[in-house]
Amino acid sequence: MAPDEIATTFSLESYGFIAETGRTRIDPATGEMTTATTSGFAPALPSFQRRGGLTDRIDLGAHIHSLGTVGLDLKVNPVRGVFDLAVDPGAQFSFFQGPIIYMHAPVMLGVNPADWLSIVVTPGISYGIVMDPIKEKEKALLAADGLLLRGSLGLQLRSERGVAFHPELTMLKSLEGPELSFNFGIGVNDGALPSYEDLRAPM
Repeated sequence: MAPDEIATTFSLESYGFIAETGRTRIDPATGEMTTATTSGFAPALPSFQRRGGLTDRIDLGAHIHSLGTVGLDLKVNPVRGVFDLAVDPGAQFSFFQGPIIYMHAPVMLGVNPADWLSIVVTPGISYGIVMDPIKEKEKALLAADGLLLRGSLGLQLRSERGVAFHPELTMLKSLEGPELSFNFGIGVNDGALPSYEDLRAPM
């Protein structure tokens, strides 16, 4: 993204989780004591993001997730071409449940097999800080407290009109417990998009 260029993303998302409830039960088959688990999946409120180029390799993003979390991130993209490499540290503040502060340190690994398609894998770590005491059950359902392993897989499908579609699946796994949360969304990007015209097949 060139300096002063702006990109806007609007996305529809859904949220799911798998977590222990804190309740125990006896397995009728083995007679062993086990901890009961719970899970859920539901649509989330829409999300909105604006990104602006600071230099040719650095851009700043501001976003509102599910109308309940605000955040900033700074993406540095030192390698671009058929293969992309970027780091995208950021922070979020969630006031919908918690409140909670998230700090993220992802590494973005992209492959661009064509000028219209990018495949992006994003491993990384996150850390969640719950600022108010909440019930243990609620903390488990949020899967947000402490050190988290994160990963995502996404596609960017670009059109010639400056619009791109971006489906992505993101998962967060607690390293301090069994909790797992996941998010699936489809975003529509408008404005400045990365150009890979050098990858276009000759006519």
